[in-house]
Amino acid sequence: LEHGGQPIAIPLRKALALFIYLAVTRQPHSRDALATLFWPERNQQGARTNLRRTLYDLGQLLGAPLGDQLLQIEPETVSLHPEAALWVDIAVFEQGLAQHLSVPPAAQVLPHDERLELTSLADLYTDDFLAGFSLPDCPAFAEWQFFQREALRNAYARLLQQLVFVYAAEEKWDEALRYARRWLLI
Repeated sequence: LEHGGQPIAIPLRKALALFIYLAVTRQPHSRDALATLFWPERNQQGARTNLRRTLYDLGQLLGAPLGDQLLQIEPETVSLHPEAALWVDIAVFEQGLAQHLSVPPAAQVLPHDERLELTSLADLYTDDFLAGFSLPDCPAFAEWQFFQREALRNAYARLLQQLVFVYAAEEKWDEALRYARRWLLI
């Protein structure tokens, strides 16, 4: 997480997970649903208290006015502000795939700018979704994280397959081999 080129540290794991969840889903969530997602072992009142504290801590960690620009906290719902200027790599990756990836991948010669777009999307994928991050006491969050990771990994595999086909169709064997190797590592 960065703002103005400067990293923003969020040392509280659940606060970070909450922010990630809001950023990736980009929709309002009820406080009850978030409380249950992140504090399943607590009763609803205790879980909502923890959520309220975590939202406060998250706002403090983001700092003013950034916290107010990013978070939309309502009495019964929490979301990212709809007009928040937030660049999320997953959103860029998914939008780029929707625009440029043929279904199913096929051998074809692509215009230079479209090929560059596909290669930049492949370069955007640097590791699995939230690799090395977990919340052991939040099984529903772990399940959501798992399905996000698998969906992104499958999309990445399709992208690499498309790049192999494109470079092979253009007889650019070094590039085709480079993406084939990455495809095999998935």
